[in-house]
Amino acid sequence: MQVNFVLRQFDASDDLRALIQGKIDKRLDNLVDKTADARVTLSLEKAWTVMEVVVTTHGEVFKSAEKTTDLYPTIDVVIEKIERQLHKKKDMVHDRRTGRA
Repeated sequence: MQVNFVLRQFDASDDLRALIQGKIDKRLDNLVDKTADARVTLSLEKAWTVMEVVVTTHGEVFKSAEKTTDLYPTIDVVIEKIERQLHKKKDMVHDRRTGRA
């Protein structure tokens, strides 16, 4: 999966980028194919840190955003939201293909 970073008034170190990319790869690789794209936006608004993740795969867009004062717990929350959306879509497609209602 291709992961792109957009930084707005935010200075992200290489370690932070590697951490985010590692978590995305670890938790979302089995749910999407290799052609999927992920865009991670990190920004500062006054005292708030805003993180947004947008995953595009097979022409569908999955979005998640969170606004908190501490970045590191926010990473897990945002990735969990995307993971739930992808699981729901995968289950829906599986049910449709197997004939379950």
